[in-house]
Amino acid sequence: MDVTLRLLKNDNAEFKKIYKWCKNKFVYEWFEQRILSENEIINKYKSKLEKGIQKLFIIQYKGIDIGLVQLYKFEYDIQLDALNDFKNIYEYDLFIGEEKYLSKGIGTDIVKLINEMLYSDYKADAIILRPFKRNIRAIKCYEKCNFKLIADYDGKDTLGNPEIISVLLNTKKH
Repeated sequence: MDVTLRLLKNDNAEFKKIYKWCKNKFVYEWFEQRILSENEIINKYKSKLEKGIQKLFIIQYKGIDIGLVQLYKFEYDIQLDALNDFKNIYEYDLFIGEEKYLSKGIGTDIVKLINEMLYSDYKADAIILRPFKRNIRAIKCYEKCNFKLIADYDGKDTLGNPEIISVLLNTKKH
């Protein structure tokens, strides 16, 4: 497979790369809803690495750094009957930050790789993703990877603006 993941290093060069990616409208529209300053990016990701609550990976395509993924245990901030049968649910956020790698099917390969890792290494029994409902590109990618839309709910983006959030579920059984 041409897609690999490597752990994010606690290193300013890594944070500067994320900052560069997060300045792209095709990233911040879905990921932060605004351009974060370089210091905000450094502080955010340094803190995430130090707290260890999330696993952070740089996405590589043919050895080139192209994006970021954050893995974490799903926190039950929404109640859905479809989740009652699962004990070890993971969630993740990802983006491709290099425009020339968009719309080439790489996102599908990334999602498949992350799912395989979560099921084998983290012993997940389900994976949930929660994109904005209007993020059609992401939802189509997830559906290609056996995620099923199980709900939509009224939520907020990182700025506090109302957003409809789609809930997609992938189970080990799919």
